[in-house]
Amino acid sequence: MRGTMPPSLLSYLTLFRSEKRALSFERALKLAKEALQLSADPAQLEAAMAETVEAMRTKREQGQGTALKNHNYLKKVLGSTPTASASTSALVTSDDSGARPAARSKTASAIGRLENWKRG
Repeated sequence: MRGTMPPSLLSYLTLFRSEKRALSFERALKLAKEALQLSADPAQLEAAMAETVEAMRTKREQGQGTALKNHNYLKKVLGSTPTASASTSALVTSDDSGARPAARSKTASAIGRLENWKRG
């Protein structure tokens, strides 16, 4: 991940914290290492984490969500998230056919804008 922790990882780790207990540093480190090993494509992993955080926060607001216990939800989202090379070719293809590119979530768009701003 370019030697830095992506902002979406920190948000993702908060999903493992219960309402009554804080997440220990050891557990957070273990979870972070496991999460970073789930995908070789940093952009795909970052987008999947942002989507997971947004979905779980929505569930919590509706009173349906609980603290995550493993990475299974993120793995499921990763399976449906295109890799950087696939998303680039999909955008080129959609431009050729006249179709609109897939809509991104507000969170994913905001993270993308922040990354672009950081790069200059």
